[in-house]
Amino acid sequence: MPTVRGPVIAFFTSAWGMLTIAIVAAAVGFFASQLVNQSLGADHESSLQKLRDSYEKRLSNERERVAVKAKEYDIIDAASQRLQEDNQELLAGMSALESRVTFYKRMTSQKAANVPLAIELFELLPTKDPKVVRYRLLIVRSNASGNATEGRVKVKVSDGSRQIELPVDQPRFTLRYYQQFSGEWRLPDGFNPERVDVQVRSGANSLDRRYKWEIKTR
Repeated sequence: MPTVRGPVIAFFTSAWGMLTIAIVAAAVGFFASQLVNQSLGADHESSLQKLRDSYEKRLSNERERVAVKAKEYDIIDAASQRLQEDNQELLAGMSALESRVTFYKRMTSQKAANVPLAIELFELLPTKDPKVVRYRLLIVRSNASGNATEGRVKVKVSDGSRQIELPVDQPRFTLRYYQQFSGEWRLPDGFNPERVDVQVRSGANSLDRRYKWEIKTR
């Protein structure tokens, strides 16, 4: 007995129906795989974001630790530098005190009593300008009993071929024990001194000393 198939069943059992079923199945499979991939991709991105956040937090903590350590090291270094400066000032003060004691002992010694005038110190110091030099001159009077004495100081420098006189601040002096002179000299262009001649005249007493032109380094 022949069977009667409906149009729907006939369509799905036909070649076109089978092709349609295959296309629909493929489409369903494709979209299903896309949904799975999207779900996996979202989970993977979330994991990466959490990992980045964790590393950024650790990096921020390490940076804070480094900043704290650097500040501690700066404080220690500043304290050490200050301690060194204090020690240098203390040593300089002790050296100056020893020099002063030696100076007074020499002034009151029997040997110094036979020398009416003496140059205790002459030195040249650098300045920021290479053509300008600072000078310091200390004249002492050993046998200082009696009245003060008057005198005059003159300084000349030579470069080997010519000699020039350098001005001294307040060259005329009146002293009983000692007199200090200080100031700055500007040298002429092209003039390179080799020696310095210091002349001190005080009544019947005269004093001449020659020094090498040598600028002290601090």
